[in-house]
Amino acid sequence: MQYFDKSMYRHFADNTAHLPGTNKCISYYGRTLSEREFFRHCDTLADYLRSVGAGKGKNVVLCLPNIPDAIIAFYAINKTGAVVNAVHPLVTGQALRAFIKDMGACAAVLFEEFYPKYAEYLKDADITIILASASDYLPTLLKPFYKLATAEKRKAQRGKNIVKYDDIIKGRVPFEKTVEPYPDIKGSDIAVYMHSGGTTGDSKTVMLDNSAFNCLADNALALIGGKPVDDKDGMLMVLPIFHTFGLGICMHTTICAGGQVVLMPKFEPKRACKLLKSTSATFISGVPNMFAKMIDSGYFRGKYVKRLKHCYCGGDKLSNSVKERFYEATKAAGNPIRLNEGYGLTEAGICCVNTPENYREGSIGKPFKNTRFGIFDDDDNPLPCDTVGNLCISSNTMMTGYYGDEEATKNAFFVCDGAKWVRTGDMGRIDKDGFVYFVDRKKRVIKISGNNVFPQEIENVVNKTEGVKRSCVVAMSSGCKPAVKLIVQPVEGVDVNALEKKIVAEIKAKLLKYAIPKVVEFRDRLPLTQIGKVDYRKLEEKGGENAQD
Repeated sequence: MQYFDKSMYRHFADNTAHLPGTNKCISYYGRTLSEREFFRHCDTLADYLRSVGAGKGKNVVLCLPNIPDAIIAFYAINKTGAVVNAVHPLVTGQALRAFIKDMGACAAVLFEEFYPKYAEYLKDADITIILASASDYLPTLLKPFYKLATAEKRKAQRGKNIVKYDDIIKGRVPFEKTVEPYPDIKGSDIAVYMHSGGTTGDSKTVMLDNSAFNCLADNALALIGGKPVDDKDGMLMVLPIFHTFGLGICMHTTICAGGQVVLMPKFEPKRACKLLKSTSATFISGVPNMFAKMIDSGYFRGKYVKRLKHCYCGGDKLSNSVKERFYEATKAAGNPIRLNEGYGLTEAGICCVNTPENYREGSIGKPFKNTRFGIFDDDDNPLPCDTVGNLCISSNTMMTGYYGDEEATKNAFFVCDGAKWVRTGDMGRIDKDGFVYFVDRKKRVIKISGNNVFPQEIENVVNKTEGVKRSCVVAMSSGCKPAVKLIVQPVEGVDVNALEKKIVAEIKAKLLKYAIPKVVEFRDRLPLTQIGKVDYRKLEEKGGENAQD
């Protein structure tokens, strides 16, 4: 374990030390950053962060889309010993304030273009706010056009605690550099706070240490050929860094192996296909809907598709239709690679995947090295092969626990045959050859575009709205994509049209856009359990249709 007993920053630096400083590690709209330039900017930002209080025992909120600033800031925060508090950039201002104030962040790195919607909520935040822009690393010719197009969005309030990322990197922000050496960071030190549904479907903050990601980068090396690479290979990174798949596989595994991270801040299927043509992207990791849209665009074809080496899919159930259409497209391009389905969760990283060498239709593949899957009953007793039960994982990539929740941490783990296991909250089975099969979700969560949507969170908001007696959220399908359906029992005599507008406005103000219901349905009654709670299972079984008490 000594090889992984270090910071993620140091693991990246050590693993690429054999490469020339000119090796390209980031590609962004035609501009590439060499490792020499990357570390220079990273070290400058780390020095500044230390000057404003970042270090061991602290955390820094990182709330950015996939722009170079996000990756550089991640490793800079990690170098200081502070924890990266990874937050979705579409978070509401109210929620962002909670992440900053309630978790005691010492600084925040935010997206300049989104800052106006945060400003009112952060006006009393007594921390340094670093504003990063999508234009910071654009090619020179593109910068003026972007700045002109986003001028209104980038009108940020000025304040003594607000600085521009670009000003720090270019030395325009004076600060006193700390003379003490950087702290000795262990693999067991927490690296990331990641906000997840937990293994029960309730929103929690997962604590992941440095060794979890360093081990994942080693365990998952097989995904990019099983050996170190260089900048002739790259990973198309659409998945965000606040997502374990994006952070652990697309970023840390790729960059530690020496490959390029090809950044895409906002997914556009046509542009994603064009990036295969204009960059070194030879690997793609994404969610099912992303691959479906790339195929539907009509641009997923030709010799650039022929260059692809591996494509992996996770974050949601992959349909046979998408797999078949993907295979037809790659075969037509003369490169009949498959879209390989994998499995992971925030609490244990990415753990299992089909590969060209180990592929079985219908399965999610075989576990990575240093990873064990087990099937257990509700009393944590192991079950035999091909028996459906609770899917559990034992790995060197498991979380440390849940932030501020000792009880939930205790309930997430158990010990069997001398090994520590984490409960995934999912049901599955394992065949005699070791292939793992996902059966269903035990936890209550809806996956939309790879994002966790928590019915309980939506219901909590809706049930506090005046005029609502009860509510229930179920999953529905809208244009072959998962969506939210909200079923409401209103107070008798309420104007339901006005109530619907009020409910949607509340959800928009307090939750991510993925939580906004596609359909709001009003009913006179909702089915109840014996203890008087809404029987969501009955509604889910009926797809939200015709289930009454």
